[in-house]
Amino acid sequence: MGPHPGDGWFGIPTVPSGYVPRPRLLQLLDRSDDCSFVLVSAPAGTGKTALVAEWVAAGGEQDSTAWITFEGMDAAFWPGLFGCLESLGVAVSPDTVRRDEGALDRQVRRTVAEAVCGHPARLTVVVDGYDLLSADVAEDLDFLLRHTGDRLRLVMATRADPMLPLYRYRLDDTVVEVRMSDLAFTDEEAGELTLRAELTLTPDSVHALNLRTKGWAAGLRFGTQLLRLRPDPDHAVAEIVGDTGNIAEYLVGEVLAAQSPDVRALLLATSVPDTIQPGLAEALAGPTAERMLNLLTRDNVLIEPVSGRAGCYRYNPLFRDLLRAVLAYESPEEMRHLQRTAAEWYAHDGQVTASVGHFVAIEAWEEAAAEVVDDLAVGQLLLDDSTSALTRSLRSIPSELEDPASTVVRATLALGAGDTTGFTNELAQVRTEPGEPSGSHPWATNVAVRVLEAVGAQASEDPSEAMSLATAAEQVLEAPGRGPKGNSRPELISLVLVSKGIATLRQGRLATADAMFKSGVAAAVSAGSEAVLVECLGYQAVIACCRGKLSRAARLGDRAIGEAERIGVSAADRSAAARIARGWVEMERYDLRAAADHVLSVERLDLPLRDPIPHAFLALIRARLQVAHGDRLGAASRLEQAAAGVKDEQGWLGQQLRIELAHVRVAAGEPAAAVADVEFLDGQPEGALVVGLAQLQLGDPDAADAAMSTVLSKRAAVPIQVSGWLVECARRLHDGPSVRAHAALQRALTLASPERVRRPFHEAPSVVRQLLVRDKQLSAEHEWLFEISTAPSRRLSAQKGALTSPPAGPPAPVFEELTEKEMEVLGHLANLLTTEEIAGVMYISVNTIRTHVRNILRKLGVGRRNAAVRRARELGLLPQ
Repeated sequence: MGPHPGDGWFGIPTVPSGYVPRPRLLQLLDRSDDCSFVLVSAPAGTGKTALVAEWVAAGGEQDSTAWITFEGMDAAFWPGLFGCLESLGVAVSPDTVRRDEGALDRQVRRTVAEAVCGHPARLTVVVDGYDLLSADVAEDLDFLLRHTGDRLRLVMATRADPMLPLYRYRLDDTVVEVRMSDLAFTDEEAGELTLRAELTLTPDSVHALNLRTKGWAAGLRFGTQLLRLRPDPDHAVAEIVGDTGNIAEYLVGEVLAAQSPDVRALLLATSVPDTIQPGLAEALAGPTAERMLNLLTRDNVLIEPVSGRAGCYRYNPLFRDLLRAVLAYESPEEMRHLQRTAAEWYAHDGQVTASVGHFVAIEAWEEAAAEVVDDLAVGQLLLDDSTSALTRSLRSIPSELEDPASTVVRATLALGAGDTTGFTNELAQVRTEPGEPSGSHPWATNVAVRVLEAVGAQASEDPSEAMSLATAAEQVLEAPGRGPKGNSRPELISLVLVSKGIATLRQGRLATADAMFKSGVAAAVSAGSEAVLVECLGYQAVIACCRGKLSRAARLGDRAIGEAERIGVSAADRSAAARIARGWVEMERYDLRAAADHVLSVERLDLPLRDPIPHAFLALIRARLQVAHGDRLGAASRLEQAAAGVKDEQGWLGQQLRIELAHVRVAAGEPAAAVADVEFLDGQPEGALVVGLAQLQLGDPDAADAAMSTVLSKRAAVPIQVSGWLVECARRLHDGPSVRAHAALQRALTLASPERVRRPFHEAPSVVRQLLVRDKQLSAEHEWLFEISTAPSRRLSAQKGALTSPPAGPPAPVFEELTEKEMEVLGHLANLLTTEEIAGVMYISVNTIRTHVRNILRKLGVGRRNAAVRRARELGLLPQ
């Protein structure tokens, strides 16, 4: 027998061309060997039919499988099912067939069940496209499933869950379910689909397309068709929307048109928000909205519950596009009303970002700005990166709006973008035009202005003024709250602490600044403000560098960088302080490549919270790298420019740059100028070190000795003390090798070892470096000094092999010590540089290089350059 005309058609469909095999889903369906019911329930266009057809074909049991595809809303179930059973050899009397979908006669259903049980083989019947909504049909079908033993397996592919007792089947483990979430394409499957459609996309573009469609098969196929027509399909992925073209036509015809008027109205009203929350649904669509949405999830209308958020729902993005387009076309005034309703609901619920987004959608800019100010969300706006939803919503706020809230928002955006001029101009308008229009709140505006002043003052010329503004902001925040919403916004407190810490650091009060940033860390953790946490940790790391505590600086810097990566802060919005600290640490440990990598990462940043400290220390580290590569003139020029750019040149920050400049001038052979640079540091270790180095170079070891007493005190930072002992070693060597010189070198190594401070040894006078390499026992005791090999080979450096593998025979002595410049040239000779290349690197003439080479050959007692390199390695002057 066959189905009644219009009921449907028999036959297993073929798998469509371009179909992507789904082995993971086939494995899921294969679990049904011991089950009587297989439910494939999902919306239109999810690939239900194709999947089941692939499964049937792969199973090789077509002879024991019958398939009926139903068409039309009025199709009768029983004629189709019994027609399938009859085609499989189960005798079913025509008298058993009913046309009205009412309940079967009890004797009839018992007879059918017995006939199936008596069949010699297990039978599979696939019912495709039938929505089982009749309680009578469901009761009779349940009877058949439970009373046919293991002889009948029913596979139902449907857009709506049947009225069968699924809970009982789950309890008995007699059902396999494939849902919308299972049918959603993975990125790998989506990539295979695009390849089969002869479309090549990058993995990132495939991921974006799949995310946009939520793995919906029809959406992927339509999207692929569209992208094939684009000259740059990767760039065009963002154009895939659901409100136009084939996708819109499919959604209208297959999904929206199938809904009742009440359901259609619900779908349109609740499409306005991205996520439908409890309470919001009722505000938008009436008191029954939440219950209806729950029912729609069972009917597979491209809506799904949000994982982990009870009562929350979300539409497929393409379906949401369509619903919003239909709503805007059919009733633009209703769309504006719903947007405002959503904005006000979110505002009342304290969800400022969502509220602002809906106000902006209807260009209610003043209300959006007032929401930011009244909710004290200027800190959130300032701390959010440039890609955040709140920043993107407000970025286009009109410049002609003159209300205080709009002006405050523009000032905040300008400060976050580093636009100092724009920030100053906008903030001046709020100060000079304090009139408050209806609906705005003077207290909240005042708090916002004070906090912005404190943050903006991080780059002011006078750190005392910055401290004053930060203190004023702190006092406003500590006053009893009179805000419209009573919000405390703890991230504002942490922001002000950052500003106070920066001002204190610029004043040179390192211990106090460290304590402030430590409080800022605690406040940021309490507020859940990760961006401020990263900032405070970064500055603590910088302070640790200044105090010579390299291990602490490395830990704090790594933690800050790790936190920034964990919270997904974009590279352009990350704090520079942590990277600067890590670059400083690697420079002190003389890992030049790692230091340069950190410097480059900082130079690529565009920081929202600007102050002069990162820029000054960036110049300092960059100059140290230039010195390490022999570019002393370039280093001096960089430091001079940086010092000139520091507004408080006589302050602590300017002092740090001038001290570094003085060190470079000593290395460049300008000791008198170096002494003049540090005259302002009377009695301080940093200045005394420069004076000692300069006096030693000027040939006055007694004057150098007088300067060293301050440097060698325990209150100086470890790198300063290490450098001081190396100067002391050089001073002792002035009259020839001695026990005291050796003891000074030993002291420097002992101090440097815990923190692995290497830079002072690489930049020490040549007599000290030669003493270190020649003393094999001392070098062997401090192998850590030679572990980093990324320093230029012209620098005195040794590998472990050079220390543990001495030359076979005793080398002849060097009759005359090589000068520092000659040691540099020797290093370049080892790197096989030509005379012209060496001259270019060292910024001296070719004739001068030739003179140095002749002196090297004479002093080493050889006649050729390669022989000089071999001889130097034998003597330990170069690494093996």
